[in-house]
Amino acid sequence: MEIRKYHTKAIELLKDQKYEAAIELLNKAISSFPDAAELISERGVAFLHLRKKKEALRDMDKAVELQPQNGYRYSSRAFVKDSFGDTEAAIIDYKMAIEIDPLDDVSYNNLGLLEEKLGYIESAKEKFAKADELSALKEGKELVGGRHDHEIQGEKIEPRNIQREIDLEKRNKKGLVQQIFSVFTSKEERDSFINFVRSGFKLKE
Repeated sequence: MEIRKYHTKAIELLKDQKYEAAIELLNKAISSFPDAAELISERGVAFLHLRKKKEALRDMDKAVELQPQNGYRYSSRAFVKDSFGDTEAAIIDYKMAIEIDPLDDVSYNNLGLLEEKLGYIESAKEKFAKADELSALKEGKELVGGRHDHEIQGEKIEPRNIQREIDLEKRNKKGLVQQIFSVFTSKEERDSFINFVRSGFKLKE
């Protein structure tokens, strides 16, 4: 089986919250592709959901080792570290992710959340403002007063994608575990996740 097929199947199992099955599949995949950082990282996500700290961090460390110039590996590890209470270490990883990818709005946002949690309010505000700015730039919008102004003339209008709208509607009905999971497994969902974390992890009904 190819790496992509293993990866796709593992994601399906994780979305179905079949974590042990996902780990079993990924163990098999990694034995065939020991340097596949994406597979190792997904196994780390499965261990995270099972609250297996040692195993989760081991896999995230290995993914970073294999792809040290991939900011996404650092931001994924940061999320795991903070989930297990090591906020200071998570902040270091988010800063590294931003150093590698200065346009990573999600890492700016999540770094702001952690700084806010530790009481660094002014620094957190700066990170949130930067995250908003980068997010707006990605969407081709100007920024007014730190907020997206959807009424600005000349704003780029994207054609409707009905299938994507259906997917977004389904996504809004996910549980907390699946929302957190999407941070790691779908680059497409990272932009929408920023709104979720900024709202205080409040899910839509």
